[in-house]
Amino acid sequence: MASKDDNFSLKWRAYIEFRTILKIQPVQIFSELQEILGVDCPSRSTVERWASCCRSGDAGVTDLPRSGRPVSATTSENIALIESMVMEDKCITVNQLEQSMEISSGAVHTILTTELGY
Repeated sequence: MASKDDNFSLKWRAYIEFRTILKIQPVQIFSELQEILGVDCPSRSTVERWASCCRSGDAGVTDLPRSGRPVSATTSENIALIESMVMEDKCITVNQLEQSMEISSGAVHTILTTELGY
């Protein structure tokens, strides 16, 4: 799910792309965005970079997938195991879950709050 900031960024990227297609210069696009967005306006160099990417055909309004380690701690197996441990011992701590599962406290917290709703 995209956050508010992601949607906002998509909107101004699309605006830059459309205005560039209409052959509007980046300086003019930047000026228009300043008028519309005020302090939330992207920098002039960002507008120029996006306009350049649009002209060369290298730009889309969405970000490309990023490399990195995939989420591995919040698997369905870990979620089920933590749920059963909590049901068995309602007083179990995050630290105890972290140690017995050998996953980070952040992963335990995510499973407890986001996945299980505790």
